[in-house]
Parts: sequence; structure tokens; C-alpha cells
Amino acid sequence: MTATPAARSSEIRALTGLRGVAALFVVLYHATGYFRFPDPWQHYVRHGYISVDLFFVLSGFVMAMTYGKLFDTGFQWANFRKFILMRVARVWPLFALMTLITAALIPTVLGERYYYEDVWHGLLPNLTMTQAWGLANSIVRPSWSISTEWAAYLVFPLLVIGALKGSWQRALVWAALAVGLLALVAHGPLWFGQTVRRSGPLDIAASYASGTMLRCLLSFFVGMVAYRFRAVVPTRTAILFVVVSLLLIAWRPSDLILVGLFAGLIMALSDDEGPVAKALSWRPVYLSGVWSYAIYLIHDVVLFGIFRTLPKFGLALPGERVHWLWAAIGVTVALGALAHYGFEKPSRDVLRRLIGRWTARKPELHAVTGDLSAEPAPTTTGPVTPRAELPVSAAKSLR
Repeated sequence: MTATPAARSSEIRALTGLRGVAALFVVLYHATGYFRFPDPWQHYVRHGYISVDLFFVLSGFVMAMTYGKLFDTGFQWANFRKFILMRVARVWPLFALMTLITAALIPTVLGERYYYEDVWHGLLPNLTMTQAWGLANSIVRPSWSISTEWAAYLVFPLLVIGALKGSWQRALVWAALAVGLLALVAHGPLWFGQTVRRSGPLDIAASYASGTMLRCLLSFFVGMVAYRFRAVVPTRTAILFVVVSLLLIAWRPSDLILVGLFAGLIMALSDDEGPVAKALSWRPVYLSGVWSYAIYLIHDVVLFGIFRTLPKFGLALPGERVHWLWAAIGVTVALGALAHYGFEKPSRDVLRRLIGRWTARKPELHAVTGDLSAEPAPTTTGPVTPRAELPVSAAKSLR
């Protein structure tokens, strides 16, 4: 049988490209705090917070695909230990570096307008990626989502039970309950969001709000269930999911519908075939996905620096503010690429080699096929017959 493109390349490039599109949409969304886009684009871009929910669904899908088989036979401490260490190697080094850099910039350059709490109070929760658990505000402001996703990793074996094990009927029941609870978070009591200034139903990002954690865990779980049933969504439906999603982004109350559409789009792209997958695999889009984690962590400081800090020191950029925006995007992408190749990837590779050597000396480890440092592709769990084996490089597909 001829291998699919995904099988040949060991990566679903379309999903990597999708991450890049989502990351750039977040950049534009945060830019609305400094720059007003022409109508009707301002209203459209102000819905960019929904890209974070796309990240959560995509991360759940990728984690189920890459690590779900680790817990096929139940919880094993050795497997869980290696899973957690691999995730630390992936997300923590650049996160910690940007936290320390930003913490140093707050009292010297950025000021209290960027971070209102005592930096020393928030440093330990931030460095342990626990700040959004009600402990402190995020020093790197968008990193609240990484903190909540870290919680999803810690409970991942429990989520596997609901999403990937047992009958498909039970998985659908759990998915329905998750969507129902997500609806409660979006439209329920205000204490879920801890603010009345939300741009839309799922615009919940406060570290001290219970809805922030639930927003992540529930969307992450939806992504895991989507992985299990990915074979039921034909590749050709990807264009439909894209069109409907783009239309509904203009309607702010559509958040819950969009979460479902994102799941469907990811399922349709999982074979890495078709015109949408081809567009997302185009090299500039694909590279934005490779750099997306760094772009996500860097962009907010760059935006604040260009629009707030430089004018304060009499160093405002020349020309119209739209030129400042383009400069901010260009600097963000350039720094993202530099951070990825100069620090993120080398530090991740070093940590993974150390983890591989350490865990190789522990014979009790029950590993999936191959070495986890190579991000193996688990086979389908559950009743659905896969269209093809779906290898993926989680290092490139996860924030």
C-alpha cells in the first residue's frame, strides 16, 4: 500500500501550519490593544482570542495521537514520568527564559503598566508554570495558557480513560458532558471569568478565574476525542470547516460552535491531504507554525515595547501607527525564528537526550514503539478504523 504524505514525512505539516496561522491571529488580537483596525476588521480581529481554544483542541489531538498508547494498559508511573519529562523538555526552557527576561524588563523598561503585581511574588509560580492555577498573574502575559495546559498534561492519564478507552458510546457521552460544562463556563456565572469585560463567551484568561483552567481542560479533552473519531470526517470537508469558521469568527457569540468546527477541521486535516492541507503546508505558513511557540511567548512584549515603551523614551517609530504594527509583527517573527533555532530547539534536544539516557537505565519502563524522544506515532485507539497511520512530530505541532 502506498504511504500517505503524512506517513512519508513523519509529520502532519498542515497541523503545524495551522498552529502558525493561529499564533499570528493571536498577535493581531493583542495588537488591538494598541492599534484600531479599520471597520469591519476591528470587530473580526477582536475575536482572535478564540485562536487559543484552537491551540487547546489541537494540543489534545496531538497528545492523544503521540502519547495515548502510553496508557493503553492503565497508569504506569514510569510511563507517566517519561511523558511529563518529555513535555517539560518541550515547553519549559523557552518559557522559563522568557519569564526571566520579562521579569527583568518590568522594573527597568516595561513598568507597572505591563505587570501590576509584585514580580518577586509571581516569579516562583511562573517558573513552575503554575501561575494560572490561582497563584499569580502571568509575567509573560499570554503564558497563562501554557500554565493551564501544563495542568492538562498532569491529568492526561485520566483524560485518556474518558477519551480513548472503553466503548465509543462512552467517549461520546464524556465529550457531550465536556461541551455542556464548557457552555456553562462560557455563558454561566460571571465568577467563572472573574471579569465583566470579556470580548466574548470564552474570553477568559484571568489567573484567578476558575473558568480559565476549565476552558483549557475541556477544549483539550474535545481534541482528544476528536483524535479517536478522526476517521469519520472526510478530508474533503476541510474547506467547509474553514469557510464556516471564517464566517462565524465575525459573530462573537459563536465560540462554542467554533470549538466544534476546530475539532472537525483538525480531523479533516489529519491525513495531510487536500487543498487546505496544501495551503497550510506552504513553506512560509509551515515555518510560522514551527516558530509558533516562540512567536506566542515573544509577541506581547514586542507589541508593548514598540507601542508603549519606545514613545515613553522619545524613540517612537516614524510614520503611521500601522507601520508600527507591521514593524512589531516583523520583529516578533524574526525574534521567534531566532529563539526557536538559537535556544528552543537546542535546549529541547539536549534535555530529551538526557531524559532518554536516564529512562533507558530504568527497565521497568513500558514504552510505546520506538523512543519517545522521536515522537512515535501511536496506532488508533478505539473502534474507528483509521484512514492511515498518522505519525506526527509533536515537537513541531505543539505550542
